Amino acid sequence: MEVTIKDIAADAGVSVSTVSRVMNDSKSVSPELKERVMKSIKKFHFRPNAAARSLVTKNTGLVAVLEADVRNPITAIHLKQISDVCMKHNKVVIVCDYDFDEEKALLLMDNMLERNIDGLIFQGVHLNDRLMKKLHRFECPVVLGNQGPPENVPCEFPTVTVDSYNAAKDMTKFLISEGHKHIAYVGGSSEDYTNGTLRLRGFLDAMKEANLPVQDSYIYQSGFSTEDGEKGMNQIYENSLALPTAVVAGSDIIAVGVIRCLKAHKLKVPDDISVAGFDDSISDIYEPQLSTVRMYDQGEIFYNALFGEKEAGKNANKWRYFPYQIVRRSSTRRINA
Repeated sequence: MEVTIKDIAADAGVSVSTVSRVMNDSKSVSPELKERVMKSIKKFHFRPNAAARSLVTKNTGLVAVLEADVRNPITAIHLKQISDVCMKHNKVVIVCDYDFDEEKALLLMDNMLERNIDGLIFQGVHLNDRLMKKLHRFECPVVLGNQGPPENVPCEFPTVTVDSYNAAKDMTKFLISEGHKHIAYVGGSSEDYTNGTLRLRGFLDAMKEANLPVQDSYIYQSGFSTEDGEKGMNQIYENSLALPTAVVAGSDIIAVGVIRCLKAHKLKVPDDISVAGFDDSISDIYEPQLSTVRMYDQGEIFYNALFGEKEAGKNANKWRYFPYQIVRRSSTRRINA
């Protein structure tokens, strides 16, 4: 027969409420009583019914992640880190993929609202009024992951992402320090504020500060797929009088498309053109290994944004950034200045 909390209380010689307090790690229970209850729990291999327990505690131990594209390698890295950290805190992650479809995202959020989740991470690409209004209906903590609103748009939710502007700027400065003066940029959509607009802005500002001109034909923005990278590099190849010596890609996946295009035109990487990525998501499976932006502590920062101590005042919902570093690998090389 199924063991109940009453059986545990009878075996330990305590009340049902005491067993409940022990399972909820209440400080009001003495060490001696807690030890007796824990012995009984282990003796009967007791696992409380999560649904019934949530009715009392109002916590389900579930963290939902609503993701635009789970096929992206950097998404897999983020989800793994989020899951690992949540498990340390006895929480389980459920992942929903909405395939860049806003209607599907809204439907999935309706389904989540019917369930008592403890926290929601919304990994959106485009933020608009419909999505934001739906997010405001959640009573649990909500975090925007890898996408924040433009600086002139008010937002009540914390944003967790990499510092796209400074990371792209630092990668460009790295290539400049390697002797490159003619650098192109192939990035994501300008409608993607964090990963599209800010990364391009960082690239352009680094070039401007170095007094290096950027030809119009050297800039291409579209999606984040390999095909987008290939198409972007092909346009730069066809429309530029002189080819760049280096390319900054808005993601590692875009960089793969850039390199595929260069190989099709019989150009070698990095001998003819250096290519730098962003994300450090495929270094262990792709050749040449990409110079890229590597991020750290994603899981911890997401979890703290959801459940950590809330900051007071006007900066309570400011952006939280992953630490990052520029990683030099074999897809880039130093050239004579």
